Amino acid sequence: MQPCSAVIADMQDKIDFVFARSDVLDAFAELEALIGRILKSCGHPASNEPFGHRLKAFRTAGKTTFIAKANLGQRDHIADAIADLLPIRADIVHSAMRLVTFDGREVALFVNAQQAFAPYPQARIVDLVQLRGLARELRDLRKRVSELAKCVNPASSPPPPSPGAAGGP
Repeated sequence: MQPCSAVIADMQDKIDFVFARSDVLDAFAELEALIGRILKSCGHPASNEPFGHRLKAFRTAGKTTFIAKANLGQRDHIADAIADLLPIRADIVHSAMRLVTFDGREVALFVNAQQAFAPYPQARIVDLVQLRGLARELRDLRKRVSELAKCVNPASSPPPPSPGAAGGP
């Protein structure tokens, strides 16, 4: 029988992984929602299409009130960075997380459900530091997308009249 401290430490490792995975999922969802709002401003209809398709639409979105023309190059770099993370996202979202000891350290093992029945399914092995780092990277990407919106295209409406101008109340 294990001492209580060993059991508690083992449970804490599992809880840490569960929280880190939850942070990754939340960060992806927040990023996805922000990109959805930008696409809506471009007239792109809301849909249930995969995030990869919406990311392509984001990359090619022309007219938007969220992103100034000067920031379109940055948008493309951000879209590339997000696209690089989509395979990791797919594995984390479409897998049951199994915690295993690998080379003497605790890691999360993800086998994508679409690959699970392959003769030799690929597994993604992620340690806690990597999982937390992924959540930070996603939050940084969301911040970068948000910053694109800070320099929005000005509205085509004329500015409001100055106080005391002719025609005022």
